[in-house]
Amino acid sequence: MGKRTAADFERELAMLAQVRHRLRGSEGEDFRIPTTTVDEVLDELNSAERSPWDPT
Repeated sequence: MGKRTAADFERELAMLAQVRHRLRGSEGEDFRIPTTTVDEVLDELNSAERSPWDPT
């Protein structure tokens, strides 16, 4: 798999938001969805956007 861009991660987050919206629509507003996947995508997005000169 090639290097992913910030736009790729934004599309993934938008897709996850749509899935959450549909699940809550069918299961009810109190339905809780684990955030592990969202956390992983955000972590990857942050590391992809980090400057090569950023020491962290």
